[in-house]
Amino acid sequence: MSNRPGMLGHLAAGVTTVLVATALTLLPSGVASAATPLCTTMVNVNRGGNNLSVPATGGGNVTCLISRTQAANSAVVQGLQYTLKTCYPTVRLASPYSSELVGNLAADGSFGPRTEAAVKGVQSTIGTTPDGGYGPNTRNAMRFTSNDVAGRCYHY
Repeated sequence: MSNRPGMLGHLAAGVTTVLVATALTLLPSGVASAATPLCTTMVNVNRGGNNLSVPATGGGNVTCLISRTQAANSAVVQGLQYTLKTCYPTVRLASPYSSELVGNLAADGSFGPRTEAAVKGVQSTIGTTPDGGYGPNTRNAMRFTSNDVAGRCYHY
């Protein structure tokens, strides 16, 4: 009987290890880790002499996440949707919406299945993992709308 508390402790540690390993396996690979904060605003960033509108945290950190399960607010989602529509209008959404173009996406501020499919379509076009979430890898490869010239897009 004196071994029981020790045995239960080892069992609990083993179960915890399995749960953590499973959780890490299930995290999407193209979206940054869970420690990366949500995008909560759009900021003006100067890249190569171009002023771009880019999702960021409230503190201005452009390393942030937006996805169906990690959408901070509708204004940021709407900003991302506008960028996708403006910069990638002829890209097809991912399945099951592959008959639709990103340019026809509603910029309604809701990160629903069509927005996720639009992000996946753009990710496939720009060569990042098509996981449907916006994060640092997607940001580094995509174009953003210019704050200087309406309708112009430039690489981050």
